[in-house]
Amino acid sequence: MTLSVDAVRSAEDFSLFVDLPWSIHRNHPLWTPPLKSQEKDLLTPGAHPFWESASRELFLVRRQGRPVGRVAAIVDRKYNDYAGEKCGAFGFFECAHDPAAAHALLDAARDWLAGQGMAFMRGPLNPSANYTCGLLVDGFDLPPVIMMPWNPPYYAEMLESWHLRKERDLFAYLIERHRLALPEWLTQEVARLRAEGRFSCRTSSRATLVGDIRDMLDLYRDSWAQNWGFSPLSEAEAECHVRELKSVLDPEFFVLFFHDGRPAAGMVALPDMAPLLRRINGRLGLSAVWHWWRARTEIRSGYRIILFGIREEYRLLGLPLLLLDFMLEQARRKKEFQWVEGSWVLEDNVAVNDLIEDFSGRLTKRYRIYRREIGAW
Repeated sequence: MTLSVDAVRSAEDFSLFVDLPWSIHRNHPLWTPPLKSQEKDLLTPGAHPFWESASRELFLVRRQGRPVGRVAAIVDRKYNDYAGEKCGAFGFFECAHDPAAAHALLDAARDWLAGQGMAFMRGPLNPSANYTCGLLVDGFDLPPVIMMPWNPPYYAEMLESWHLRKERDLFAYLIERHRLALPEWLTQEVARLRAEGRFSCRTSSRATLVGDIRDMLDLYRDSWAQNWGFSPLSEAEAECHVRELKSVLDPEFFVLFFHDGRPAAGMVALPDMAPLLRRINGRLGLSAVWHWWRARTEIRSGYRIILFGIREEYRLLGLPLLLLDFMLEQARRKKEFQWVEGSWVLEDNVAVNDLIEDFSGRLTKRYRIYRREIGAW
């Protein structure tokens, strides 16, 4: 059967690229459709600030003229300059259970990235580690939370049969209300740290939200700067994140800790809007309010810890314990609260992984970032 891969050039093909996941996943109850308007903006140079320092090529693969897969090849110059790498990313990968089609897509992405002078491929990054990233490889029976991906198991089989190999795994931890039982040593240590009074803290509020988000993004840049895969946000990207976060953020689940008036650490947990996204099926409209009303109990029952940052000079002073304890104390006050997911955490970030497990967290999902050297062909 005829197989063809083409770069997206027309508005019609761009719409096919955006719409393709619906043809693949629409019958799966766990798939969470993105908002089409946001997806289009994120993929469009000139509409989203990520592309001010990045370039991309979009590809569609067709089987007998029908689109069956897509991929984006991405060069993030800001990341490469920061990391001193020649990384070519692939992302926005979706494909029917058709290994030949998947391989043809990845071939096209590789060839384009090679033409850009890149040394290796990494992904999925959609379009960087500051956005949705990773391929689900464990935890397929659980619904994804807000801004986390879901894919069927055969995706990993197709990528790995193209000789992509694991570079890093990203962990997702689940902390459930009914399992909250801190060990005695941890309870005592938190009490001791509180009694010291070295740090002050407060939750955000509608009045301070925008400034607090900017402070949190600054903490994120400072605390993650040496982590694997870290990509610095431009000021325009940070402002874009401010706009997006303030529309969904619950100020009571956004805490900042201060030392001598300076932000020293912070944590943000977003209400899980995935149940609403599954109901509205990619489109905002008047019906979204009705769907929100119907899904409000589900939304308020679960949260995702999306940002967690501590300035380096304060990391050994107990702030990680205080942050998690404060967040869980807030959760206990919410009658409808049932769980919070911490995602994602690097598999080799042993200190944070152990801390979450001390707070009754269970590893429930695993996402993978793949890599292959371009010069290996």
